[in-house]
Amino acid sequence: MSGEKRYSMRAHITRKMFYTAVLGFLGVFFLAEHQAAAQGNVEAGAKQYKEVQNCKECHGDGGKGDGFILPLLKVKVEMHSWTDKAFMSELTDEYLAEIITKGGEALGKSEVMLQYSDKLNEQQVKDLVAFIRSLAR
Repeated sequence: MSGEKRYSMRAHITRKMFYTAVLGFLGVFFLAEHQAAAQGNVEAGAKQYKEVQNCKECHGDGGKGDGFILPLLKVKVEMHSWTDKAFMSELTDEYLAEIITKGGEALGKSEVMLQYSDKLNEQQVKDLVAFIRSLAR
């Protein structure tokens, strides 16, 4: 094989490797972006939690289940702290999303936990779940 052909083959293989690496990088980048969107945005969830939906009234500012409204309720509500890593590790994201959208009563929990399916879209629910998850870290 002549030197020119060998050089041409190496250049061709090098270009293929380069393009494969670039495509692989782009694939990983876009997959990461998609997963981040699918998982929710912690900051947006915090805003929903603290300012828009007023979750903090029952669940407390830090998610410890110590909201100011609990003593005013006529029914006793058992609240769990979302800062408890062991407890939170037992709850799936799907379960958290379901209790947010369907409410407590639909899942055999307290009727005090309202359903938010008519107030939150799918992304907002994912954002809330992301925020709730961030409290146990």
